[in-house]
Amino acid sequence: MRPGSTATATHSRSRIVADLPETTRQNHCEGDGSRTFGLTALVTLACIVLAHRAPEQLALLMSALHHRHVRVYVHLDRRIPSDPFSEALEAAGSRGVVLLPRYDGRWGGVGIVDAALSGLTQGVADGCDYFILLSGQDFPLRPMGEIVEFVREAGSRSYVDHFALPAPHWRFGGRDRTDFYTYDLLGRRETCIPRGEDVSFLNRRGLILNELLRMRTALKPARRFPPYVRPFGGSQWWNLSHAAADYILGFLGEHRDYRRYHEHTILPDEMFFQSILLGTEFPGRQGVVNDAHRFAIWPDRASHPRTLTTSDLPAIVKSEKLFARKFDASVDSTVLAELAARVGARTTVMADAAKRD
Repeated sequence: MRPGSTATATHSRSRIVADLPETTRQNHCEGDGSRTFGLTALVTLACIVLAHRAPEQLALLMSALHHRHVRVYVHLDRRIPSDPFSEALEAAGSRGVVLLPRYDGRWGGVGIVDAALSGLTQGVADGCDYFILLSGQDFPLRPMGEIVEFVREAGSRSYVDHFALPAPHWRFGGRDRTDFYTYDLLGRRETCIPRGEDVSFLNRRGLILNELLRMRTALKPARRFPPYVRPFGGSQWWNLSHAAADYILGFLGEHRDYRRYHEHTILPDEMFFQSILLGTEFPGRQGVVNDAHRFAIWPDRASHPRTLTTSDLPAIVKSEKLFARKFDASVDSTVLAELAARVGARTTVMADAAKRD
């Protein structure tokens, strides 16, 4: 499937509205295994999914996200072949999935921001009312009918983890993100630590590499965060109202240098959106709730959350969050099967998709 295409033909938003009888809009959505809990107005939720591995697991996620009031936009990392994903989605019967233009989604790079923005832009253009960013290794903890009702009740509120910078729990307080230069080097993102800063955590290879990066940076101007924004950090994953999405896209149209600045930021996805929503004059910033509604377990000093297993199920369920991450079916498929049954997803999806391999 080409970027911008769908796994099967999709309806326009006006067609979707026309297809819904009045009783369905106000009471239940039939055929998706979940209720809409008394919707009084049509709400279209955009789920933007960033995927880079595990096609069969992505197919299971698509099954869990299926709902008449949900549009799904999938970004496949440009560095991976797309055919296994297209085949898995087709075999699993995933319908209406929009494949976005592909960007380099390497860890720590601005391509991840570009991918999220692509989904946000497409969702706004398609008339969606609310926007949730997910990983391909996420999974919902509630039936989608409940999540649709949650975003309907959220209205103009957005749910985004955030904190002002500098922050003591980030190395250098976050200055390595706002003031230091980061480069793509041999397939990795490497940050130059200027002279006078603490480098005691670097090993011998790191010290040599940092000296090379200092030479590369020597003639560059001092790096400073754009003066029209106050820096904020937080989790990459967000839940945005239409007002927030509109503001972000308008802001970027007015300040084109903001995205260019982040080409030299390490992990820009953990501050790009927070800074726009909390660090500018966004009229709705008081409605940005400091909770992304994600369950995850972070080991000490880890750069990634721990893979969740069946032993984590009691804590996952007790959390009452909207989504959890991260899961890996090659490590523990049972936990995904248990959650799929809870939310009404088709538990045979991964097996159906795997048969195509």
